[in-house]
Amino acid sequence: MTARKSGGIGHRYKLLFGALGATAVLLVGVAVGFVILLSGGFSTAATTQHFAVTHRLLDLGLRVSVNAASRNIDAPPLADRAMLQNGMACYRLHCVQCHGSPGQAQSPEARGMLPIPTSLAQASRDWSPAALYYITKKGIRMTGMPAWEFRLSEQSLWSTVAFLAALPLLTESQYQQMHNESEATACPPNTQSPAFTSHKRGDMLLRQYACHSCHRIQGITGPQTYVGPALMNWPQRKFIAGVVPNTRDNLIKWIQDPQAVSHQTLMPNLDVPEAHAGEMATYLMAPP
Repeated sequence: MTARKSGGIGHRYKLLFGALGATAVLLVGVAVGFVILLSGGFSTAATTQHFAVTHRLLDLGLRVSVNAASRNIDAPPLADRAMLQNGMACYRLHCVQCHGSPGQAQSPEARGMLPIPTSLAQASRDWSPAALYYITKKGIRMTGMPAWEFRLSEQSLWSTVAFLAALPLLTESQYQQMHNESEATACPPNTQSPAFTSHKRGDMLLRQYACHSCHRIQGITGPQTYVGPALMNWPQRKFIAGVVPNTRDNLIKWIQDPQAVSHQTLMPNLDVPEAHAGEMATYLMAPP
């Protein structure tokens, strides 16, 4: 009995020392990484490629995350000709600049990005339609891939997926023919209010319309920018742009067309639909 107890205690000590050793190694690794970061040894240049292991780990994380998130998404039938033309229109307007097309390279800006936006000629072979829909809708952080959830309608999102499914089979001449046939086809935008809690809607819309690129906004992580005034404690303001009373309706008008409210403003028109402007106004007008 004593020997058995002694063996059990020894095993527990081994586990304890193993855990302490692993923790120590982890802490040393974090410390080394922190030193490299603060020393300027980590290059942020887009001309310096990732280590191969970094690229593989990021790709693995992407695939696991996207496949898990898209698992319960049901794809509609994607072979409809009108759907393909709609998807071609969306691809021509929003995708070809970064991803290219059969016989056409990416734009010079896209070629200088890291990670490089890949050709989508094999996308439908690597990803399921549900995964392609999720990636197109939600984007991929820290890659330059934008989220199209608030810019494309559901019809346009699935039409884009339908076109991506057909893209691997297209020759340059077939692509050009589809391009010409779809020139009069629109790519309908999303003008509907997002289907989740109001506070989260406003937060996400303010970010998706890049408001935090010029303004510091309460509750939104972003650059410490001072291009425009901070959008903090908005309900306490008496006027918008020093011109009109600070009401929700006036704020919606300001978000949609700032030049119409004040000709002196440098704030651009971001083509914000009324439903989206309303959600953004609700977020800003909420008590801190």
